Amino acid sequence: MNRSIRKWDFRKPKDFRKQVLNLPHSVRPKLTEVMTRLSNTDNPNLFGKKKTTRFGEYYTIKLSNSHRLAYAANFETHRIEVYRVGEHKLVYGKD
Repeated sequence: MNRSIRKWDFRKPKDFRKQVLNLPHSVRPKLTEVMTRLSNTDNPNLFGKKKTTRFGEYYTIKLSNSHRLAYAANFETHRIEVYRVGEHKLVYGKD
């Protein structure tokens, strides 16, 4: 099997596994798809929308109507920092 080489690595929060397990089962495949796409692109920021929240400024991707992935890309280290994955309120800190 010929697998492509990932262009980006991920840095995930300590509670990332817990955040993923709190997602509905129907959203988890979308998260996998999005993270795979992010890891293989030249510019991960093009996939998300830039948002400013009480947690800081980062990019978000819609996983479902009420679930988001929040991240920032470091172009020097080619590392994507995942901040949060979960319901809108958890990601943005508001409704």
